Amino acid sequence: MPIYEYICGKCQSKFEVLVRGTEQVRCEQCGSDRLEKLLSVPAAHTPGGSSKLPICEPPPGIPGGGPCGRGGCGLPECG
Repeated sequence: MPIYEYICGKCQSKFEVLVRGTEQVRCEQCGSDRLEKLLSVPAAHTPGGSSKLPICEPPPGIPGGGPCGRGGCGLPECG
């Protein structure tokens, strides 16, 4: 069962929810069903904790590529 991130089109609140089957998701704040699913960074479980996760550098020659190298991950430093 995946956990999805949403933003409400009515009140602009952001939240995560565990979706079971064909469950209809509603905003936790206002109850609206006008939701937009957000792109999320997947969780990675590794032995030794997050200090062992690889961090990618931007490809050479791409200014402002940010730490993910693509510029679209949503982190402020990626633009």
